[in-house]
Amino acid sequence: MSSNIFSILNTAKLGLLTQQLAIEVTGNNIANVETEGYSRQDVVLESNTPRAVSQGQLGTGVRVSGIERVHDQFLYLQILAEGSTTGNVNVLEDVYEQLEILFNENQGRSLNGEFSEFFTGLQDLSTNPTGLPERANLLSRGQELSAVFNNLGDQLFNIQRNIDDIIADEVVEINTLTSEIAKLNEAIHANEPGEFSANDLRDQRDRLVKQLSEKIDIQYVNESDGQISLTLSNGTPLILRDITFQLSTALNGNNNSFVDVLISDGAGGTSNVTSAIKGGELSGYLEMRDTEITFIKDKLNILAAGFVREFNRTHQQGFGLDGSTGANFFTPFSPTVFTNTQNTGTAQVAIANASPATASVDKYEMVFTGSNAFTLNNLTTGFASGTFTFTAGSTFNLAGGLAVTISGAGAVGDRFKFSVSENAASVMSVSSDVLNNSQKIAAGNTTNGDGGNALDLADLQSDQTFNSTTLQSGSGAFTFDEFFNAIVSSIGIQSASAQAGVRQQEGVLLQLNNRRESISGVSIDEELINLIKFQQAFNASARLINVVDELFDTLINRI
Repeated sequence: MSSNIFSILNTAKLGLLTQQLAIEVTGNNIANVETEGYSRQDVVLESNTPRAVSQGQLGTGVRVSGIERVHDQFLYLQILAEGSTTGNVNVLEDVYEQLEILFNENQGRSLNGEFSEFFTGLQDLSTNPTGLPERANLLSRGQELSAVFNNLGDQLFNIQRNIDDIIADEVVEINTLTSEIAKLNEAIHANEPGEFSANDLRDQRDRLVKQLSEKIDIQYVNESDGQISLTLSNGTPLILRDITFQLSTALNGNNNSFVDVLISDGAGGTSNVTSAIKGGELSGYLEMRDTEITFIKDKLNILAAGFVREFNRTHQQGFGLDGSTGANFFTPFSPTVFTNTQNTGTAQVAIANASPATASVDKYEMVFTGSNAFTLNNLTTGFASGTFTFTAGSTFNLAGGLAVTISGAGAVGDRFKFSVSENAASVMSVSSDVLNNSQKIAAGNTTNGDGGNALDLADLQSDQTFNSTTLQSGSGAFTFDEFFNAIVSSIGIQSASAQAGVRQQEGVLLQLNNRRESISGVSIDEELINLIKFQQAFNASARLINVVDELFDTLINRI
């Protein structure tokens, strides 16, 4: 076959169409220069299939072999991994900031300040033990101290409850993201026949997956058909191509009725994945609700219960103006028993505080090893407290003065938690006995109206009654103030650590995003250069058509 004018015209036409498409792609890049998650697209050009001529092969112009999305998959997976960490530390920083405000000793009523005022009131009473104003002031100071404890305990629980609500909202948002990603999977699969790529749909999917990674830890799996699958870090599936496994929440009766996170198994059932979530915002909220704030609240409760126990014990040894003795200044705490919702036996546990002056303020758990036997674990110290047998219906002593009665028969593995200090900070109060009659305040060591016992009570301020974990009367290393200061210091240290983590993650993500922009981002300067290049090529192809037109005119005029 020989060359002809029509082949030149076809070559010019292909050049026009190709450069027009290249200009269109460049215009799309420029339009999306500020679009989050957009990946620059390049037109891939290649020579059209040549044709045979008498001298060999002759090119027939240019064609578009594809529109390529500039994307670094390895870099993208790095961004996903860091997104999970970033979501987690951002939550920790936010919640610890709330805790710092709550425990700020420089604003409002501080616990250290109330302790100081209360013990000052005792000093005043010791110098004038018969003075009614001093007694009224001490009662007022006791009520103020209780109110500060109450506020701290209530606010800690409120923060936990707010986080619990946020967790439920996070689950809804995660389900929305997974549903949209699954739909995009389906759309990408339907719009990628042969070798062509649905670039914009892939960008949308990548953007949603990035948002999802900030909320929950995910493992990314590329499927052979262009779709993706996502699982939790332990392999539990969230998305398998176009199938989603929805999250849900359920109340946990063993955890203050806070919600657990469940996931569908695809067959109508669910499994609990609360402990399997290891990254993202959801993990941060679970960690703060169930571990960090619970730890702080337990410490505060032990401080409140320990203070009340030590103060009442000394107060009971003194005498009031009316000759009374053995009175409590603060209301003693009653034990709280929690029955595990998964127990299968018939055992019921009832506990009374038979000796408030000696009963432990720690948290304990019974684990049944038989129908009439259990092991006792101290949850506060983390140590085992022995193995016990019992007779159903009989009362026996545990933990330094708790009268325990177990009815029914336990099944192996049944659990019961109990504590005198549960919610102690929230319910601490001055005893109604002394509130109704200030003469019952035991300021004296005798009935002669001396202030010796008030002085003994004031000396409790400097007594080292705590170790680093709990009450250790008579052999501790920390005073009430110091134990509370350790709680505040712990919050400050953890908050500073979270802030440092946020700054570190910001730096890491800045580097990764800068690298992504250098690879996949749109450069206006580069696109303008391409625009001029493609425009000139388009003009040249148009000029070639003019040449062909002139050639046709020449041929026609010569005929």
